[in-house]
Amino acid sequence: MGYPIVLTADRTLMSEYGGAIFLGFSACVPKGLVPDSVYFRIFCPPVEANNDGSAVVAPNGTRKIEAALLDYGFKREDVIVAHPEHLHKVIGPETKALGITENDPLGIGPATTTFTEIFGGEAYMAIKFREILNHPAVKKYRPKIIVGGAGAWQLEDEEVRRSLGIDTVVIGEGEKVAGPLFEKAVNGENLPGVVYGEVVDVDEIPVIRGATIDGIIEIARGCGRGCDFCVPTLQRFRCLPIEHILKEVEVNLRAGRQPILHAEDVLRYKARGLEVNKQAVIDLFKSVKNYPGVKGVGISHFALASVVSAPDLIEEISGMLNLTSNRWLSGQTGIESGSPKIIDMHMRGKCKPYSP
Repeated sequence: MGYPIVLTADRTLMSEYGGAIFLGFSACVPKGLVPDSVYFRIFCPPVEANNDGSAVVAPNGTRKIEAALLDYGFKREDVIVAHPEHLHKVIGPETKALGITENDPLGIGPATTTFTEIFGGEAYMAIKFREILNHPAVKKYRPKIIVGGAGAWQLEDEEVRRSLGIDTVVIGEGEKVAGPLFEKAVNGENLPGVVYGEVVDVDEIPVIRGATIDGIIEIARGCGRGCDFCVPTLQRFRCLPIEHILKEVEVNLRAGRQPILHAEDVLRYKARGLEVNKQAVIDLFKSVKNYPGVKGVGISHFALASVVSAPDLIEEISGMLNLTSNRWLSGQTGIESGSPKIIDMHMRGKCKPYSP
């Protein structure tokens, strides 16, 4: 019969990358660089699937939309986060809407083009995105196709959407607009081609219901450093309360995932402008570390400027987490250039409180 609402993401995003979250950049590499068997077994092994076709873990953004739809009033039995290799189990005549999370649907993002310009070919992510759109169950039952995520801007052009068979693209934050949009789809109403998401206040960001890829937990949204080329800097900077974060820690622990704290700069949790709020960061790490069942705490991103400006904070966190030269903690620093001239032109905020 199928679920009325099916949420999924392409196969390259539905992986835990062997526990090395930043191997996720392999989603940007072109097909043919390594044999498919090697790529999908070593670099991008699939997440587990339950018997009903649902994914055991999923991208954080997909989980946020799932939670937003449930908070809006959709029933649990009407919404499923599906494994992309099991869509035949979940899409049927009752399926009215297919929501897809996508980071780089056309393969034109900066990380992707870095690889494709050097090696040629088309990125796996774009290929696997089209595989969902052309899946036999999708073609047979023709649900409304709604695409969101960091790469949704690539689908703003009407001709591009039409050529791919996409009904609606959501650009920006989706939690506020998802409920009414999917309700229209379920009711068989016409959908707008483009929906621009609204900024979501902290108390409106829903608590995820299912576990995320590698236990990723959003602790803050937006950035505020003002780099010319970056999407997160366009978002208002907000930090989630520790109570919210711990609820998502619990959700992930139930699925056997240890927490990885995610923000554009974890060290700016509850920061005052660009100044590190040391006590707030300490309280965050202490609360997560001491939560029952937590054995380790990871992070996704941090800014080198924050590290340099708060060396004593780094030392305290290291001691708290019992880090050593053999047991260390790291993340993505996001260095786009080492040129003071380019930094001065396009990303002065990147090095604040210092000058280029």
